[in-house]
Amino acid sequence: MRACVLVFILVILEGAAARPTAAQWQIGLELTNSYYRGTATDTSGDPHARPGDALTVGLRLDRSIKNLRATFRLSYGKPGLSLTGQGLTITDRSAGQLIESAALLSFRVGGIGPSGAIRAELGPALHLWKVGDEIRSRVGALVATAYEWPVTGRCFGAVRFEGILSRSWFDAADLPPEYRRQVTWRYGWGVGLRYRL
Repeated sequence: MRACVLVFILVILEGAAARPTAAQWQIGLELTNSYYRGTATDTSGDPHARPGDALTVGLRLDRSIKNLRATFRLSYGKPGLSLTGQGLTITDRSAGQLIESAALLSFRVGGIGPSGAIRAELGPALHLWKVGDEIRSRVGALVATAYEWPVTGRCFGAVRFEGILSRSWFDAADLPPEYRRQVTWRYGWGVGLRYRL
């Protein structure tokens, strides 16, 4: 993770030294539907315990230098805790909140139409999951693809699809003996609006 953060800082510093026409800042707001899987499973039967599916709100700051972009994103959601089994899911929304930060590098991989761009993003993400009075931290890997298009003037729209993988959000002491911890993975899609400064 330190290597990814170092690369992110180097891109920002290079952008600060670049000519104004070569580097650009963007600020954006994103809404993402997130779906969680994994985390913990009952070895004696079907039930699974995991964070609940949730809507997250994110604020991002981008620094673009030609086709390369460095992004810092901060997001908040209230996934709670879900127990899933035999076609039924019960979610307690009061059981957990999530603050997530991510440092991403992205590059253009294609386009649609004269001005739309398809970008690939990857980087580390830090999850701070608040359960009761305790805050759990987990580091994960994030990959995403996004389609961006100009809306008006300096405003751009975006649609993103992302996936994140991290170790189980539960500690061994949280679970009964029949439960086994698994990696936590998340996939989701979202929409955003970005403004070029």
